Amino acid sequence: MHTAQPTTTLSALSPGKINLFLHITGRRADGYHLLQSIFCPITLADEVSLSLRPTENGQLNIEREGDLVHLPAETDLTVRACKAFYAQAGLGQSHAVRIQVKKNIPEQAGLGGGSSNAATVLRLLQHHHGNPVSDEKLAEAGLQLGADVPFFLQNNSAFVEGIGEIITPISGVSGHLIVYKPPLSCPTPKIFSDPQLTRNSSDVKIAVFDSARRMNSELMAFLKANTQNALQAVVSSNIPDWEHQFGVFESCVARFNPQLIRMSGSGSAMFAVFASPSQLSSAVAAVADAPELKAGKWFECKIMA
Repeated sequence: MHTAQPTTTLSALSPGKINLFLHITGRRADGYHLLQSIFCPITLADEVSLSLRPTENGQLNIEREGDLVHLPAETDLTVRACKAFYAQAGLGQSHAVRIQVKKNIPEQAGLGGGSSNAATVLRLLQHHHGNPVSDEKLAEAGLQLGADVPFFLQNNSAFVEGIGEIITPISGVSGHLIVYKPPLSCPTPKIFSDPQLTRNSSDVKIAVFDSARRMNSELMAFLKANTQNALQAVVSSNIPDWEHQFGVFESCVARFNPQLIRMSGSGSAMFAVFASPSQLSSAVAAVADAPELKAGKWFECKIMA
């Protein structure tokens, strides 16, 4: 007679991110774009839980609950992350894992929710099993899942280069945010393949942040004057509805002295960064009152310190 194996439950918040800027500096022979960006984790977060128990059938059994079950299992990054971990960890396949995700980060927003969920699964499994995979191998496994996953394996704002795998943490970045997700999505492959996309942005040297980041306001002022999101112009020209929504959002928040107003990632979410909670509150009220933005969703959050 077999006794039931004990179940262990693990859970963690899975933060979203914004891109303070995003430059495309080239393209590799395999088609991947080379980028430079500052990624900032934000307090808008999903909730990921794993229930684990050992089995004796020599197989990895993965079940799902929650807000991602509408995705085919083969495209769900949490399932792929679980499989990737056990493939790397050398622990055998006799494990049953139930993955539950509660989504608070909107999907198809350029906020990195799917990549963050995958990284959270990797981190939870790595910690639970006593760190059997080296940091380098874990980051490599993450990169196979998505370009943003290695960033989410660490906890800091970072200067990100390459295809997303060269990560230099930056300390001292802060800000109060309104994030607005319009009721439309931006097809990422189409945007990256658009002939209008600027693929030769000048390199931003990380050294420029050494002085700027001493004061967050200086960093934001530098970024506003010297950088852009290279994908934003492509989205604006391809999706007139998005351009209109951005214009309304910008006019709502501009009255309250934002440090930066941009699209995040490949869209469709947009954000404004404020130095103070009171400025943010005023901006949130303005967005909430705008009839043309009623169909979208807005979120009040912060850059994670």
